[in-house]
Amino acid sequence: MALLIYVDESGQPHQINEGPYVVASVAVDERELDKLNMAIEDLITNINDRLRLGINEIHTKHLVKGNSPWNNVPIETRAQIFQDIAEVIADLNIVLNIVAAVKSRPGIRITSFKGIRRHVLKLLAERLFMTPSRQRLAIIIFDSSTLGNDVKIREDMEKGIREGLTSPTYRTYITFSYSDREPGIQIADYVAYLTRYIITKQYKWQNFDFEKAFLTIEPKIRNCPGRSTYINCGLKIWEIQ
Repeated sequence: MALLIYVDESGQPHQINEGPYVVASVAVDERELDKLNMAIEDLITNINDRLRLGINEIHTKHLVKGNSPWNNVPIETRAQIFQDIAEVIADLNIVLNIVAAVKSRPGIRITSFKGIRRHVLKLLAERLFMTPSRQRLAIIIFDSSTLGNDVKIREDMEKGIREGLTSPTYRTYITFSYSDREPGIQIADYVAYLTRYIITKQYKWQNFDFEKAFLTIEPKIRNCPGRSTYINCGLKIWEIQ
């Protein structure tokens, strides 16, 4: 058995002038995986039965912005589905670790964007090794994009694991999959996208109540050991000076 850690990002390092770059991870014991998969699959089945969409996964940005296949779904319906996802997440036995990179103030010039993802993944690796688990093996599963990008992410994650300030607490194996096959990646996508709004203090947008959704999933963010806060532990905001 293993600890499965699903990872996805919102934004891109080279787009940090436009907003935060967020990486979210969802840790689930392999024994709990069936419950996670079934919860998301049941939600998608329910959406398809009600709205006749025929989707096989949920891309959070498409849901919020009303992009295909959501373009004919009323915004109030999409907003309710957005909250429904938060409530599904809140009912799962998972642990969330989130790292966000933001510019500390406007006008800061970034000469190289390559190091941003590398440092964010190092911060994530530190947090993953502080996530309680009875398992000795962790499988870190990234959302696959292109072969070249996957190779870079693997290199950055492996470097982050080697250079992190926290000693490894389990052996790690890094792999890639696709979000339509992995409900855990869809959850990571949702958490990363939602966190971008919270960090930028955009708590509401039209019918969407991002603050309510975040408060719903908040108990799943890993707290600091012996404390009742997750700031700098399960949620780390790296301000680029």
